[in-house]
Amino acid sequence: MNLKARQTISPMVESIYTYTSRFWTIDYYGPEFISFMRIATIIVLTVTPVFLLINVVYALIVGFNILLFILSVAPVVVLVVAPYFWRFIVKSGVDKELPAVLAYLMVYTKSPIHIADLIVKLKDERGFFWFRFESSRLKFLLDSGLDPLAALKKLAETTPSKSFSSVLRDYTNAQILGASRSQLSLILFNHALNSIREQWRAHIDFGKIVAEGIIAAIVSLIALTPVVLIGGSLSVLILVVPLVVAPAGALAMLATRPSLGEYKLGYFETLITLAVPFTAVLINFKVSLEAGLAYLIGMTIVVESIAIGYRNLSHRAFQELRIAIDEAKLGYIPEERLSRAERAAIGVIRAIISASRVAGTMGLSDALTQLYSLIDEARREAKSASVQASILALISIASVPMAIYSLQLLASAIQSMPQLGNVSSINEITTIIASTAPLVALPASVLQRGWLITPVYPLLAQ
Repeated sequence: MNLKARQTISPMVESIYTYTSRFWTIDYYGPEFISFMRIATIIVLTVTPVFLLINVVYALIVGFNILLFILSVAPVVVLVVAPYFWRFIVKSGVDKELPAVLAYLMVYTKSPIHIADLIVKLKDERGFFWFRFESSRLKFLLDSGLDPLAALKKLAETTPSKSFSSVLRDYTNAQILGASRSQLSLILFNHALNSIREQWRAHIDFGKIVAEGIIAAIVSLIALTPVVLIGGSLSVLILVVPLVVAPAGALAMLATRPSLGEYKLGYFETLITLAVPFTAVLINFKVSLEAGLAYLIGMTIVVESIAIGYRNLSHRAFQELRIAIDEAKLGYIPEERLSRAERAAIGVIRAIISASRVAGTMGLSDALTQLYSLIDEARREAKSASVQASILALISIASVPMAIYSLQLLASAIQSMPQLGNVSSINEITTIIASTAPLVALPASVLQRGWLITPVYPLLAQ
């Protein structure tokens, strides 16, 4: 398509043209996704005509069924939307892993290994799941005949992550201008620092949105309560807010929580602490509010005691990292020290240990010093998140008694004027809000301490 013709078509048509022209390009989507799409396309093109034929036969015999038609064309829609969805997921994953990747690359800045080869090596490193797809795309570009600099520029143009693209552009431009290895290392460090700050601030903003949305939903339910007076029922709607929206928001916050800045725990501890407020809600419904309160008090003592122990382990891991820096300055590869400090930045330190086996001690102490600064900055951002969580928790906790008090006033008004409606419906809604109160503070609990969720706020909400 010539330039003049492309200038005359609408932006929407041009977007469709760009999308379709890249649909089968490995350099844009990566070899893994293209292989999947080819198999999926064959399956969809084979199955869809059969479904459509069944749909036509059914329409002729019984009548047109809209649900059957939607099911028939759904695979085609999914196939068309999948590339957009894939790029979005890869972008989120790459952005989250970027600080760890940059810390890994810092170890090699004083070695003769080219950064393109290092990014390709990420495929074999543990802890970089999403970067493996970018690594595969870069390997494909190199195998197609591009030199490392041209391949990096192409990767910068096609990566879904703007942050990673900015790193590649700045690094390649600095290389072209003849920057020293120390300057190249500083570029990586600055980008890692900015990435950590952006991730934590985005996480805090997302936590605010989730918590404020739940608070607004709880408060707005009071305005809908008059529906009960004309025969409606809000029970299901009120249950949806804490039982669906709150845990969904909490899980989304856990998925997007930055990996640096906290002592990383396993999924088992996270799931156990995540289950605490849900168990409390179940006890509230099945036994009594007093029993739910007693359970939350007991679990708060247990979880917070564990948190103190993990806080001490985190401090110890940070100390081990400081000692490892001193040993690296003396020319040692402090692999044992780094192993002890691994929980301070689990994916990063493991990658640095692996990198030091190849790069040696050259630049290792500088890389560890920069990593220490990155973790320290991430810890400060995590403390900032804790402050924001405390504020959100207070608002969340206050919204529950406000809602219950408003409903009690309404119930009193109905008792004095029975013709307005049945007070039992209002009492039912009040009971539901009181029983599900621990879940209202769940997003604030996740924001406070992501991997070992604090039950303090659900306890106060109870």
